[in-house]
Amino acid sequence: MGQKRRRLALSCVSCRQRKVRCDRTLPTCVRCQRGGIACDYVPYTSQQNSTTVPTPSEESPQLAREGSALSWTEYANEWHARSKQHEIARPNEDKPSPTAAHPARPPTRTFQELQERIGSLETYVRATGSRPVSLDSRLDTKRAAGNGVATDKKAVPDHNRALLRGKAFKTQYYGPSQAASILLQFEELSRFVKDILQRIPHLQKAREIFKRQRREAQPALVLPDFQTLVSLIPDRSTADARVQEYFETLETTYRVLHAPTFFQRYKEFWTSSNDASPAFLVQLLLVCACVNCVVPDVSMAYVGPSSRDRDTATKWIDVCDLWLSMQSQKHMTLEVFQVQVLIVIAKRMNCIKLKREWTEAGHLLRRAMSIGLHREPTYLSTRISVFDQEMRRRLWFTILELEVQTCLDRGMTPSLGPFDWDCVAPLNIHDEDFDQTSEKMPPPRPITTFTRTSFLCLAQQHLPLRLEILSKINSIRACLESDSAIEIDQGLRQILDALPRWTDAAAKAMSRDLSELLLYEYLMLIHQPFAAQAEAHPRHFYPRVAYRSAAVTTLKTYVGMRPSSALSLTNLRSDSFRASLALCHDIVAEATTSDNILGDKNLSASLIEQVVGILETRIRHLGQGFYPFWLSCSALALVRSKMSPGKPAEEHAQDIANHVAKLHGEMMDNQTIPAKLAGQEDATGSTAPTLVEATGEPTPPQVLPELDPFAPIGEHFNVFADTLFDFDMPDIWGLGGNA
Repeated sequence: MGQKRRRLALSCVSCRQRKVRCDRTLPTCVRCQRGGIACDYVPYTSQQNSTTVPTPSEESPQLAREGSALSWTEYANEWHARSKQHEIARPNEDKPSPTAAHPARPPTRTFQELQERIGSLETYVRATGSRPVSLDSRLDTKRAAGNGVATDKKAVPDHNRALLRGKAFKTQYYGPSQAASILLQFEELSRFVKDILQRIPHLQKAREIFKRQRREAQPALVLPDFQTLVSLIPDRSTADARVQEYFETLETTYRVLHAPTFFQRYKEFWTSSNDASPAFLVQLLLVCACVNCVVPDVSMAYVGPSSRDRDTATKWIDVCDLWLSMQSQKHMTLEVFQVQVLIVIAKRMNCIKLKREWTEAGHLLRRAMSIGLHREPTYLSTRISVFDQEMRRRLWFTILELEVQTCLDRGMTPSLGPFDWDCVAPLNIHDEDFDQTSEKMPPPRPITTFTRTSFLCLAQQHLPLRLEILSKINSIRACLESDSAIEIDQGLRQILDALPRWTDAAAKAMSRDLSELLLYEYLMLIHQPFAAQAEAHPRHFYPRVAYRSAAVTTLKTYVGMRPSSALSLTNLRSDSFRASLALCHDIVAEATTSDNILGDKNLSASLIEQVVGILETRIRHLGQGFYPFWLSCSALALVRSKMSPGKPAEEHAQDIANHVAKLHGEMMDNQTIPAKLAGQEDATGSTAPTLVEATGEPTPPQVLPELDPFAPIGEHFNVFADTLFDFDMPDIWGLGGNA
């Protein structure tokens, strides 16, 4: 017998050497493409019978990761030429052979298909500004010799819309969907903001005084026993106003409490406070804390960088948080779980621990999943009453809304997808339609009939779409292409057109407006990467128009709201801040081009000014919120400088600096000493037992030092230092312009 003929090698050389499966795709197989290595095939001919394994040619193109978009096109053309040569050399390889048992190779792509694919990839790269990451940048090999510090500390890629602030492990990450990400594409405003900040040097001195006062006025830890909780409850008229405000606004959006049950216990509490349960007292404190700073009767007095009402709400929240930590997680009840959700809402409404907001919302989501709220109770258990089933559904979708909103504001991808739960939507029914004795739920009302749960019923319908948008916007691997953005835009507008037009007074308080604002914010989100690009492109004309239209509608909605509802939403969301920056950017960008798509610029500037007024009112009520207020004011001044070229930009900057300094001065003039420090009875319950009293080490009374808010300071002012203003956010003005 003759020598046995060797089977033709159809896999690429690299896969054969590594002894792994090859998909035999031309011009390069998937494994080699992912590994960034050369992919060579044996060039057989009909007369050739090679029994040796060829080695890769030194002239074969390398699929290096650090190539630019242009090099990708060159590589694709070269691979196509080689694949054509292989096709000519192997004319019968794609046809089944009667003597060979190997499967046919998949058909190769034509040159036109490759060109279309390359064009789509180039569009993808331009839309996101992303580029392949080089090995040097990943390993950070370009460092100064000896000191281990990067040679260019301020080098921030212009395509990156995410922020990493801080150094070492003391860093904070903010992804592309955060409201201030547009400033990375708005360098002119970044320089303008820095110029204004440098015009108010006295803020550093105020910062030092407030930090010292905060250390000296550290409140004692109050033990959350029953008598303490009762003593913390405000008087009847104050509590009535806050409970009414909460149920008219927040409880028509985020469903946490069952209104008839709560009001029955609320009435019993004022009849006999000793019979109330501690869980109800904690719920009542948190309900009051949620809206303590937005009701019309708030006082314009401040304790350091916090308003007195916020300081009171903070003490209530701290006591409730301590009470919650003492409860058993093993013996969970509906009341205790409602407290967990209320604490997250109350902290957000009072701007408490904003850096932990995303992690706490995620922790709440995992707690909910650990007790099975994400699963439909009727599928898995028969031991849950219909009342508890409905409350579980309401709480689950409320927690989802809190999680999605914090992901949007922080710039993070969602923690779960639409296939990670099967809990059905809550019923659109009034709370009075069922109670704990119900054996069967009533039929749901049509969505055109407003109930306190109507907003949640509508929001869950487009929740999967919002999760998809967030995943694409904040992903570090994928991005949103312009064609996909247009398709999502159409879907969002169809949902907007289908929204019911509630005319009830209860819906007008917050639910009706929030149902629209929720969708308009995502419209701004999907169009921002294209509308805010420095170089105008004809295909980005529609994104610019849609971006501007969504921003204008958002601002008009906030301006038309009742004041307390607008304040509540500015605490819960950042879409008013996002819309203000978007509209300012559009006006400034149009001033440098011949386009005139904005329409009435004076109307747009007026809307921005009114929303800036809402943000200023928020500061007066909370003592917090300077970050969006400061940037919105600066953006408005920049817009005015473009609309009124006769007035120098320096004068506009000085006007804003004077306005902010005046607001700061008012806060300094209305400082109050905490009652505990003055030796008086604390309005929030200083008569309650504390850990300080247990150790016998009371804090001595302190007096607030005098401060001239406009007095100059001798040392050089660091514009990036923390000030009285809550700039404890990404200092984005340090990323644009000259330092």
